[in-house]
Amino acid sequence: MRIEITEPDRFTRMLNYRYDREDIPTITGVTIDSRKVQPGDLFVPIAGSRVDGHDLAAQAVEAGAVALFVEREIPTLPTDAPVMKVVDTIKELGSIAKGWRGTFTQPLVAITGSNGKTTTKNLAVDVLSSKYDVLGTEGSYNSTIGLPLTLMRLGEGHHIAVVELGSNQPGEIAYLAGIAQPVVALITTVSESHVEQLKSMAGVAQEKAALFKALPPGGTAVVNIDDPAIARMETPGRRLTYGFGPDENGQPAEVTGRYRETENGGELVVGDDQRIRLPQIGEHLAHNALAAVAVARVFDIPQEAVQKAIEGFQLPPGRGQITVHNGVTVIDDTYNANLASTLAGLRTLLSLLSKGRRIAVLGDMLELGPLSAEHHRSVGEFVAHQGVDEVFCYGPESRTICQSAHSNGVTARHFEDKSELSRTLAKAITAGDVVYIKGSRGMAMETIITEVFEGR
Repeated sequence: MRIEITEPDRFTRMLNYRYDREDIPTITGVTIDSRKVQPGDLFVPIAGSRVDGHDLAAQAVEAGAVALFVEREIPTLPTDAPVMKVVDTIKELGSIAKGWRGTFTQPLVAITGSNGKTTTKNLAVDVLSSKYDVLGTEGSYNSTIGLPLTLMRLGEGHHIAVVELGSNQPGEIAYLAGIAQPVVALITTVSESHVEQLKSMAGVAQEKAALFKALPPGGTAVVNIDDPAIARMETPGRRLTYGFGPDENGQPAEVTGRYRETENGGELVVGDDQRIRLPQIGEHLAHNALAAVAVARVFDIPQEAVQKAIEGFQLPPGRGQITVHNGVTVIDDTYNANLASTLAGLRTLLSLLSKGRRIAVLGDMLELGPLSAEHHRSVGEFVAHQGVDEVFCYGPESRTICQSAHSNGVTARHFEDKSELSRTLAKAITAGDVVYIKGSRGMAMETIITEVFEGR
């Protein structure tokens, strides 16, 4: 990870003041990767489980790093290297980012959720960019390292910042929100992602709810009323609701929408009559787009600009892109997986017109803890009862998907070797088939797309 500092002189003055120094040269970038160091960088070594960045600090200085945070003495460093001794480099990175954020008054939108947060964040950035200069999280820079790096890119030229917050441990959302200091917050969904670390669905909901609680009294919580867990969350700010249906009490959202499919693809209908053509079909994409419409309401973006931005939106890699390779339609949903997102993707597979078979290629859904067997079994039952023609599975947990689908009459094959799965799939598919590929990040299911469809 490496970012360019938008206002180098101002950032350097802050560091010199913070550490009571005068010798820190102008910082033009910040990186945690010694291989990406450029002249003028601040190098922040991270002590990881496999590699300790401190061991590469001298290499970073040779590459041009002009300042370093370190947790311990490094004898190999030049004696004149501006070194700032800290207790914890990751926490110091967050502290610097919080301080930098505090020097700006621009409003910040923070987005989290079990599913759809990156797509929703990107939609919100595109919609707001129709009127404002927006700083947005690059890719998925949403962690205790990624978020601080994102905030260090903030400059006076930005009117709004839109950041993504991720979590897989209790307390991370509260910590990240404390750094980002949002005035608008949105939680997309609450589902079983990271339940292994967060212990239960209640634990997941509690972790996400920390974002709404972090808002100031004058802030705005953008509330998805279609998710009961989110609808019940409290906030010191005002609530702006959005959703497809009424809430648990039968009340409609302030920003209402519905999804429909037409001959030309998916469409989001906002309110009574605003029709927005979606870049791809899928109810989950429509719901993410409706969330962006709600954020646009907070900042008074005209309807026409919102519609243009959504209709021109391009999905991030691995999040449901639909492509065609020699007559075979491929849905690339390989970025990550849990039960809710997998079922949503399978519904997209089933909704596409097909002259051939509908094939699901599924890897393990990770970090589900004691819910793993039940959720993998549910996926197998879903594909069998909803009309998927064939299932290819990879990974030890997905064996349960295969067994469940097979016992319900679907042709299902399990593979211990991913390359063998790719070779078998390549021989099996024919023009007219639709292939859906999904799995958790650790399964790297995108390599199947590379092996089977690149150059096809």
